[in-house]
Amino acid sequence: MTDAYILDIGPAQGSLRALPLRMLFDAWTRAIRPGDRLPRLAAIDPTVLAVVADRFWSFDLLPSPVPGGRPDFRGRIFGAVTIASYQMDPAGRLVSEFIRMPVYARIFRVLSAVAGGGGQPVRFAADQSVMSDGRLSDVEALGLPVTGDDGVLSGIIGATYARGD
Repeated sequence: MTDAYILDIGPAQGSLRALPLRMLFDAWTRAIRPGDRLPRLAAIDPTVLAVVADRFWSFDLLPSPVPGGRPDFRGRIFGAVTIASYQMDPAGRLVSEFIRMPVYARIFRVLSAVAGGGGQPVRFAADQSVMSDGRLSDVEALGLPVTGDDGVLSGIIGATYARGD
């Protein structure tokens, strides 16, 4: 079995198939203030966040305590469909706790690509999900870096759309 998927760093808005993901990408772009590289989470249009709410996910970035080490991510907010797909609510939990599970290994790859991608969005696409016994197909997710009030990368938000959810 192969782990076949697409990880597109810095995708064009037009490459996103799901309309709500395009809307989220646009809202993220509009939230970037002049002179800033990334938006603050609080600046993203809440009406767009409401559109993706059931499929929304958010992780806090936890820098590695070891210089040059890999970061970890703590679950923050998850929509109802996302929780049903994960078959658990990962809020407050570290992704590294579940890294041996195929779905979390993929999630870690996406989050790491966003955190290490110089502030660029990341699009993930796969024909079939590794979660929920493969009942989800045509999976597409968008990960977007966000900052705290200090302008430093502090988290990653996104949403995932799939046929079957």
